[in-house]
Amino acid sequence: MILAIGLSVLLVLLTTGVRLAFFVIVARFTLDADRFTWHRFFCLMLGIYASHLFDIVAYAAAYYVAWHVFGIGTLSGDRADGPLGHFYASAVMYTTIGFGDILPTGHLRFIAATEGLSGLLYIAWSASFIFAAMHRMFKDRNAISGEHHE
Repeated sequence: MILAIGLSVLLVLLTTGVRLAFFVIVARFTLDADRFTWHRFFCLMLGIYASHLFDIVAYAAAYYVAWHVFGIGTLSGDRADGPLGHFYASAVMYTTIGFGDILPTGHLRFIAATEGLSGLLYIAWSASFIFAAMHRMFKDRNAISGEHHE
């Protein structure tokens, strides 16, 4: 169990650090820019999508290591093993969809629970950033057109 807790803490620190660095860089490119355009918004959305994929891949790699290297649990279900199985399981747990076709066993359940909570928080964090970006984009558009809305 200590190994699962350690892996979970490491994953939370890694994914939170990467997400924070991503948002700091993107804020300079989008929110701090002279004018926020659709092009910048599209790049923001692709970047957010890529950052979530990074998190899913990081957890999928952790499932592989926890299962095949440390032997602290498995992913049970049809086609749960292999890179695609680990990625699919990670994506389902990260987004908290929970189809139930692949289930973690043993101490892998702790890592999966951590991933579900992290995914929920990171998706909410991304949504708030998108909201701020859209607010800025519409504010800039209204300033250019001469409209004023509060």
